[in-house]
Amino acid sequence: MGQTPGSPHLQCFHCHSIGTSCTDCAEESAQCILCVIPADQTTAHASAVGGSGSPCESISVTAPFIAIVPAWARTGLDNEDDPCGLVVALSAAQLMETARKALGMAGCVIPCWFTAWDPFLREAANTLSALHSGRSPDPMCLAAFGDVIALHLARRYGRHADPHDTGTTLNHAKLSVVERFIHEHLAESIQIEHLAALVHMSSSHFARSFKNATGHPPHVYLTTERLKLARSMLSEGSLPLIDVAARAGFQTQQHFTEVFHRYSGCTPRAFRLAHYRPTV
Repeated sequence: MGQTPGSPHLQCFHCHSIGTSCTDCAEESAQCILCVIPADQTTAHASAVGGSGSPCESISVTAPFIAIVPAWARTGLDNEDDPCGLVVALSAAQLMETARKALGMAGCVIPCWFTAWDPFLREAANTLSALHSGRSPDPMCLAAFGDVIALHLARRYGRHADPHDTGTTLNHAKLSVVERFIHEHLAESIQIEHLAALVHMSSSHFARSFKNATGHPPHVYLTTERLKLARSMLSEGSLPLIDVAARAGFQTQQHFTEVFHRYSGCTPRAFRLAHYRPTV
């Protein structure tokens, strides 16, 4: 995919493939941000060296996560044979104007160099890629996409999106995002770094904030949710224990049995014998 056409309606919005450059953004790099959205099963990276001897910045992002970086960052793929994904570039001025008109926010600023779990941006990227796969898309349609994405970024990542939230606490909205991600990915390996990225915190800060909000460290909460799912499957179905373990996110049946016994006081097999309720 190349760049979007240079229509007057698109002076604030461009998109291109990961690993290719956007000359329009390069010319106004101080006023643009990039949303790096890797394709499924793809890992992308972005890096930049600041001026006046400032240190190099870099970030790596793997689907289903996205990354927000400044427009002067260079993007690429860890494996050049992977599907590339998309880079969406937006003018900071457009973001500020959208936030002011739609949200009543003055001086909205989007931080850079972070990753986030953002299903909306991933769906938007899929639609934009489909639009570019055939003939050139309608400039007015792309301009509308630019407005919608700008509003989404301002509402979700704007530093002043919630005047009561300083960004240092795990409020109800942020906690809901984390809990939803955990429930939707229980069968997968979930790292604290992934959960912290959802709410734009460092791993250590997130762990402290999560314990303050829930009373439990993240790994205990995650294990508890895995065991809830396992107990449900043991009570209501006849899946082999190795499949129950895999669907609940345990790497081996032995590990599943050890953790289950530690938290429940009995083995999974004994629990099934005592609680099995066949569904009609």
